[in-house]
Amino acid sequence: MKKPPMYIRYAILMFILCFPTISSTQLGWYFWGSEVGINIGMVVGTISVIVAAYLMFRMGWRDADDE
Repeated sequence: MKKPPMYIRYAILMFILCFPTISSTQLGWYFWGSEVGINIGMVVGTISVIVAAYLMFRMGWRDADDE
């Protein structure tokens, strides 16, 4: 599978790292209180970092294009 251009990769990684973490923290805080919201955000943040690391290191997204 062909890798997307570098600027698209950066946008995808920023989305993966920022959006789920912040939104899950805010929703958890709203529905279940501050302590549970922070815990939900930390769990989702950990999963997001694992997915981003997989894309960067296993799929080779951190390497520049050799075109």
